[in-house]
Amino acid sequence: MPTTLITGANRGIGLALVREFQSKGHTVIATARDPLSAKDLKATGAELHSLDVADPASIKALAAGLMGRPLDFLINNAGLGDRADITRLDYDRFEEILRVNTIAPIRVLDALTPNLAAGKAKIAAALSSQLGSIENTDMGFGLAYRVSKAGLNMGLRAAACSLADQGITLLALHPGWVKTDMGGDGAPVEPADSAAGLYKVITGSKPSKALRFYDFEGKTLPW
Repeated sequence: MPTTLITGANRGIGLALVREFQSKGHTVIATARDPLSAKDLKATGAELHSLDVADPASIKALAAGLMGRPLDFLINNAGLGDRADITRLDYDRFEEILRVNTIAPIRVLDALTPNLAAGKAKIAAALSSQLGSIENTDMGFGLAYRVSKAGLNMGLRAAACSLADQGITLLALHPGWVKTDMGGDGAPVEPADSAAGLYKVITGSKPSKALRFYDFEGKTLPW
């Protein structure tokens, strides 16, 4: 039975991913800042761990608690959104978004690399966004969010070169415009549909030494 760890699992896409991977027979380790108060997450029966991805000590504690435990799949899902353009930027918020969306997934990946190396599938996926595509950017909204995801993609691409010798495959994934607190009620994709697509992309990926950037339907996205 594969073991999958999912961060930011208390709601939205993260919660949908927990349910999807469980439905396919995975043992799911789910993290949230306060998992005991996350009613819907508790109801899944997943193994719960506390994790604040913006806190290095919290990441270190999670890794210590999982020391020696193999992970087949790691999904860095936790993230923050923002729609401000350059004329409305809050720079304190900008720094927070970079900590959570860019630095934290790399730190989690680094901390749990021994666990992935001990697993069978050895796949680490991070939820990026098509808004992080430099080639496709022709609008100004979401500047901080776009920068954070473009930075994440670069971090993962460089990390893939270093982790290839351990057989670890990295993926950057766009989940679609999903109907969540971040995506809004007008978004066209339901969380369950995004999670189902992401499951197929993640578990269907072949080993690779290079980072790949896909959407939830398996389409390759431009950098």
